[in-house]
Amino acid sequence: MIDKLQQIIQQVTTQEIDNNNDIANNLAGNVAKETGSSLIDGLKSAVSGGNLSDLTNMLSHTDTNALTSNPVVKNIISSLASKLGVNVGLDSSTASSFASAIIPQIISMIASKVKSGDFNISDIMNSFNGGGAGAVLDQNGDGKIGIDDAISAVTKGKLGDTLGGLFKK
Repeated sequence: MIDKLQQIIQQVTTQEIDNNNDIANNLAGNVAKETGSSLIDGLKSAVSGGNLSDLTNMLSHTDTNALTSNPVVKNIISSLASKLGVNVGLDSSTASSFASAIIPQIISMIASKVKSGDFNISDIMNSFNGGGAGAVLDQNGDGKIGIDDAISAVTKGKLGDTLGGLFKK
């Protein structure tokens, strides 16, 4: 799954750099690398932090404008802008502008694939095993995600708080 995400990141990043006069084409590889690491790290952090409602909300929107208000997306944009400045050498304005444009585009593309059935949300979350989705979703540690895990997540984990928050008046 991460390979598929990386392909989307590479494709969208290359297109965005081709259309951006402020970023030299020879930096495309470094920019794509930082974009990928920021996105993957941001998703891993959200999964491991139990931020499932914002993740689910994020992956259900294809409107790039709606995505920019999502806390997970905001964190990823901020991380990428910082990395592009520090690791690639872009000025802060160019880095911020690029990050604010590219991350919603990539997430929108991923959300479209989720809606079309090409991607499965649980596959995306499971790809972040090792302190990620496996730890959050596999509550009993048996390596499988089943109804017992769902019950445990709702009654003992952060998911219950998240779901409870959805149904408050």
